[in-house]
Amino acid sequence: MATGKRRATYFNNVELETLMHAYGEYLHVFRKKSNTAAAAKERETAWENIASRVNACNPAGEKRTWQQLKMKYKNIVQKANRKEADSRKTGGGPAPPPLTVAEELALSHNTGRPMAEGIPGGSSSSECTPQDTNCDGAICLVEEPPQATTDIVTDEEDEETVSAAFTEGDPVWPTGGNIFICYG
Repeated sequence: MATGKRRATYFNNVELETLMHAYGEYLHVFRKKSNTAAAAKERETAWENIASRVNACNPAGEKRTWQQLKMKYKNIVQKANRKEADSRKTGGGPAPPPLTVAEELALSHNTGRPMAEGIPGGSSSSECTPQDTNCDGAICLVEEPPQATTDIVTDEEDEETVSAAFTEGDPVWPTGGNIFICYG
């Protein structure tokens, strides 16, 4: 058998929790909007510091690179988001597996960021009710679609072809219904 790279050991819970807590401490570095070489170097230095903390707590002596930890963090966040989305699904079946401590920490790093939510009690094309305008204390914008009159235009060559033309400009929301935007 050829000697080459051997597979790394699995991450243990202590490593995962240390990774997530250390990432939280450097969150201000990762959230910066800067795209300069200095900012990239700062992010790389932050990942190197996180790697040294994770490697210090590893009882097995497995040394992780900062690239491995960065990929592991992204995988944890992706898995947590998938589990969170699965928990919102309806339709029976077994309950989704619970979130691990690391996944809960990953989701907690996203608190206060904008997220899209469905409209309670109906779809965007249903009539507006008082319950639809409640966003649980968050800012909720409710706007009516513009009203436009239409003229029916027929094709003289083919009587079966009928189309509508807006006479007062194209509406912003041609499908109708109310638009709800909740920021939480």
